[in-house]
Amino acid sequence: MPARGRVVLEGIRFAAGIASDPSAVVSLWKVATGGKAVGCLPPVHVPELPHAAGLLPILLESREDLSLLSGQVDAWLAGVEPSASTAPPGATPRFTFPRVPPASIEEALDRIEALAEWAGAVSGSPASEGGIWKSIRAYAGRRSLLDALDERFARETAFLTPEERHDILRAGIFLPPEAHSRLLSSILGIDPESVPVPAEGERGDPLIVLAKRLM
Repeated sequence: MPARGRVVLEGIRFAAGIASDPSAVVSLWKVATGGKAVGCLPPVHVPELPHAAGLLPILLESREDLSLLSGQVDAWLAGVEPSASTAPPGATPRFTFPRVPPASIEEALDRIEALAEWAGAVSGSPASEGGIWKSIRAYAGRRSLLDALDERFARETAFLTPEERHDILRAGIFLPPEAHSRLLSSILGIDPESVPVPAEGERGDPLIVLAKRLM
């Protein structure tokens, strides 16, 4: 393994700490922001909406992840009805997408609008149109950085160990997209402002952009 700079090593250690003890960073975020954490059960296609409402979406991979969070999850967003093996029985509030895909863009938009209303009710701060566009950009930027990480990992096999890469990716489950992007940027040694972010138009209604993902 070649020598790596202090910033890279600090980023790797930070990611490892989050991966092993996510409750600490989620608790810190909640204290700092006064916000709530939403446990997301896959498939969830639109984490931008709870994020835009000031919530912290956490895409839980397993029952073990929930046990590591020590009661930090305040609400549930699920792509399918949460099972007893994943979400605690009676956990509220929760929003569940119907199992059947929407038959039209109008139906998809109805679901997105219902989610936006639910997220605003949970957080007490409805998402604005500008806030939703900001969240769309934040998640798009993080996806670009994740692609850059994967490309470098494939190109430079000594850049990260598989365990380090796993911890870096896993840290993103528990961090807001902006914070994860800063972590990825520091490890990659690039300016996050230089990363190309698909704008998805940023014209008209951002809810329609998100509704199209459900089709």
